[in-house]
Amino acid sequence: MKLDKNTLLLSAAVVAFLYLLALVLGLPGWVAVMVSVVLLAVVAVLYNEPDVKPAPITVTAPVTHAPPSVHSVDHDPVFSLPPTRTIADVRLPSASPDFQFSFSAVVHWSTVLSGSRHADLSSVAVDALLNRAKALTAGQQPTEESLNQHRLAALLGEPDLDDRGQVRTWATEVRLRLPDADSKHLQVLAALHRREQRTLLERRMERDERAYLRDEVLASPGSAAVWWLVNNPGEVEKAVELLETLAQLSSVANTDELPPQRPKPHLTAADKTIAELATALNHHPEEDHPANYREQFFAEKPPPSDQP
Repeated sequence: MKLDKNTLLLSAAVVAFLYLLALVLGLPGWVAVMVSVVLLAVVAVLYNEPDVKPAPITVTAPVTHAPPSVHSVDHDPVFSLPPTRTIADVRLPSASPDFQFSFSAVVHWSTVLSGSRHADLSSVAVDALLNRAKALTAGQQPTEESLNQHRLAALLGEPDLDDRGQVRTWATEVRLRLPDADSKHLQVLAALHRREQRTLLERRMERDERAYLRDEVLASPGSAAVWWLVNNPGEVEKAVELLETLAQLSSVANTDELPPQRPKPHLTAADKTIAELATALNHHPEEDHPANYREQFFAEKPPPSDQP
């Protein structure tokens, strides 16, 4: 092992001291030299000896042998879980004043301020969590029940402090639903709304069809005739026969007044007399062949022959 600087300096100082001591005592110089050499050799031998460190003391713990049927298992460290409290069927408001949600969850909390003097921290945690849930559900529509539950579970699962900073709360197993009565009422309202929409649509289609017939089809007798021909192609003669009818329809559709009716032909006094006579002959009880008189009466008379 190499000598360090301090050891060399100490050895040189010892040799110089012995030499000076020999000179003071009047001893020969070789004696001082020999003593110094011997002293240096002893120092070198002592310095080169290895340091013997004491062996470490090992303490063997007593070994307990488990029964043959039990295997030794390394156990994970045990952590204390935060306290919890379950709440169920708490009514919370929705965006519609006529409907309320039913809220259930498991509330977890942990103490923030050491030495808190509150007597019931679980009530503080539940109140803080319900205030958070109430603020969230107040803006949610009751028709989106499943979507609202997932959103509420995601937001309430994040720990948050209460207003006074005493506890940090979060929730698991969040459930948000509508009561059965409200759910059925909502289904009835939805059915009525769909029925109303269908009725309004049918009514609008009917108005559009009436406007189409009045403003386009029956705008004039000509447009009515063209419309009839389009729906009955090739029946030109029939269209000609219906011209008067189509004209009347066009007049009614545009003026809301019936067209003047053609006067029926009036019977003259002679025609009335002939009709009364024919009726009397037809109902005479004593005639065997009343038809012969009627035929003779209404038979065409031969044209008068020209006399020379």
